[in-house]
Amino acid sequence: MFITPSLLLIGFAIMVAAVFIPAILNPKKWQKSAKKIMSDETMMRNNAFMIMIFSFLFLSVHWKFNGGWFILIPIIGWLTLVKALVYLWFPKFVYRMAKKYYLKSENTLTLLAFLMLLVFSIGLTYVALYIY
Repeated sequence: MFITPSLLLIGFAIMVAAVFIPAILNPKKWQKSAKKIMSDETMMRNNAFMIMIFSFLFLSVHWKFNGGWFILIPIIGWLTLVKALVYLWFPKFVYRMAKKYYLKSENTLTLLAFLMLLVFSIGLTYVALYIY
């Protein structure tokens, strides 16, 4: 198999860092662009297909809940598939929820971006390098 769980998790950590570091450094600009993207249904549906491809990549490595640390990959895969379907079927709902919760203030956005960066980028890199 070409894609190993460690490579997949490190790739995901790099992608999360690439998305959320600009949100921490310039939250106002990131918030403005996120609102613009999320308000457009076509962009949301395109994002849904990109997220779906990403979820299938995770599920192609592991799709069953076997236990141990390998359970992390199918959980991420199935949750991203659900996220993609919600983005695809209910883009206006996603925009309303985002606007209501995390796009309403820069402080909330910065805190969320920091937590995502901490948990996913650093946490998944640790899991990939030292546990898998």
